[in-house]
Amino acid sequence: MVNNNGSRGGSCVLIGKKYVLSAAHVFKVSETRPDTFYEGKSMIIVNQPVKQRIGNTPDYTFIFRGKTYKAKTISIYPTYMDSATYSMGDIALVELESQVDDVVPAVIGKIFDELNANVTGVGYGVSGPGDKMETLDTALVKIAGENVVDSIGGYEIRNTSSVLHCDFDHPTNAQCNKMGSAQPRNLEYTCGGGDSGGGLFIEKANGYRLIGICSGGGINVTQFQKTAYYGQTMSWTRVAVFYDWVKGKMK
Repeated sequence: MVNNNGSRGGSCVLIGKKYVLSAAHVFKVSETRPDTFYEGKSMIIVNQPVKQRIGNTPDYTFIFRGKTYKAKTISIYPTYMDSATYSMGDIALVELESQVDDVVPAVIGKIFDELNANVTGVGYGVSGPGDKMETLDTALVKIAGENVVDSIGGYEIRNTSSVLHCDFDHPTNAQCNKMGSAQPRNLEYTCGGGDSGGGLFIEKANGYRLIGICSGGGINVTQFQKTAYYGQTMSWTRVAVFYDWVKGKMK
């Protein structure tokens, strides 16, 4: 789990004794500017983010098995900050000041075989029934869920798509399906607040492989009004695309 100056920032994955992968947007901070628009005759004021930047490295700490570790360096994939939408390459590599000795680091996948794969996502997001948002729990507990990689797309790096997509299928309502099969997994889920930066894993004969870093998912308001979180989609930064960059940054 990532903390920013004592406040919860998101999730992360240990990939080396002193290295952590997370989403770049977890480390993004900004000022806000009030903006107004009208919905019918009603004026609505929203705070738009401005002057976005990566936060100060010393402000971030990481928690593994109850122990806290400080960030030494934060490397953001270069195209992320260069893009107007801050969405091209939503991945960050963090070097810790001290090593983590009591956690086995995840193994990074580098084979492009994710499409239609059964996967497990892990993070510190909210949890609860997908159609009962009033019951969602924010207990800051590490939880996992299942899904299927339904589509691959997004920004291309060296002619290779860099984003994995899943949708949140309903147990009985096939109209919630947005891509791929409408059949949900036994523990079908979608990401929620706090899951950003968490890992997506695929099980192989020799163990689990890290194939994605949670980038999040937008809420389709029309769908939400009908079926709440069911039918929503989520996105994961495709780790295999960034394998060489990550390994090149690790000392």
